[in-house]
Amino acid sequence: MRILVVSDGRRGIENQALGLAEAVAEHTETECTIVAHHVSHRPSFAALPPSLQLTVRRNYGLPDADLVIGCGRQAIAPLIAVRRSGAAAFTVYVQDPRIEPSRFDLVIAPEHDGLSGPFVETMIGSPNRITRGAIIGGTLSHAARLSPLPMPRAMIAIGGPSKTHAMGEATIQSHLDAARDLIQKGYSLLITTSRRTPETTQKAWQSFAKNRDNVWLHTPQSDAANPYFAFLGGAYIILVTEDSTNMLTEACTTGKQVYRLGMKGTPGKFQRLYDALETRCHVKLWDGFLEDRPYPALDETSRVAQAIIARLAAR
Repeated sequence: MRILVVSDGRRGIENQALGLAEAVAEHTETECTIVAHHVSHRPSFAALPPSLQLTVRRNYGLPDADLVIGCGRQAIAPLIAVRRSGAAAFTVYVQDPRIEPSRFDLVIAPEHDGLSGPFVETMIGSPNRITRGAIIGGTLSHAARLSPLPMPRAMIAIGGPSKTHAMGEATIQSHLDAARDLIQKGYSLLITTSRRTPETTQKAWQSFAKNRDNVWLHTPQSDAANPYFAFLGGAYIILVTEDSTNMLTEACTTGKQVYRLGMKGTPGKFQRLYDALETRCHVKLWDGFLEDRPYPALDETSRVAQAIIARLAAR
């Protein structure tokens, strides 16, 4: 089976579609080939609504495939173009497309978006590429760097501001206070910032980590290979800023205790995500008190991948 992954190439967007494609390949008995295709447009064309993009351009030159999985706004028009061309490809769009879901064969939408219907499959959070094998492999490959950090260890994952969440000075300081509290409790820290983390926040964490032997800080500017999987594997507990749907759900794939680091703002629909993660995985807002409430590791990506396989078989 030829699986084509379509996105604009941004890591956080592409990884959702790639993770779903890899899960389909893992759970089907058919041999699969996965190819990533990046859609690139001039800014003026990229800013157009998908309906206008389709009016201006009807063919996007996508390679032939049996299954096309797209994620992100720039993947919408190419997927619709494939479907209306009469090609045999099964089209799957990840996220809420904000247009009629029947324009695709299937839409994979986060539960907290409130989307439903015969062409929709919902999930807690978003698809990811986190697997047990990836975590074990990442942990082993960074064992030399992890081993000097005394147990227990806590992972802290820092995102950035969004439409609903702000990362001002007070918020930064509250996150740093949480880190200091964990050190006082005897934890070593595995800290990662993201591409969305503002420069001022990056500098604050760099200053915090400086001269601390029990802190490993990784930033997007670091020369070393990304230790994200190793952090997930090497940590006993995980703290994640609540702006990031991806990192929150990725943390819950470990089955470890996960806490939200609060941010300023009105969460809106994301409160439904927080409630779902609290019910399913006992994720709570960090208040300085540690809990140990076991739960089955979250694996929504595999569940949704199997739903795609079932629909392909029915077709």
